[in-house]
Amino acid sequence: MAPKPLEQVTLADLATKDDLKNLATKEELKYEIGSLRQELGSAVNLIMGELGKMSARQEEMAGTLARLVAKSEGVTP
Repeated sequence: MAPKPLEQVTLADLATKDDLKNLATKEELKYEIGSLRQELGSAVNLIMGELGKMSARQEEMAGTLARLVAKSEGVTP
């Protein structure tokens, strides 16, 4: 059998009957997308929480540094 031109090749030419039976349904894909969105949302919340903690630590360190500089310059009461 001569090969078909690329523009005439279909999914049926590339997949077996069993492969086609195992394709995901639209509902399965919607479920998977929903699950992925939830996981992504959780990951974003976790990252935002960690960034908030880092910011708080940075502010605390800046205050400590400012007090040390003021103390070293004799500015503190």
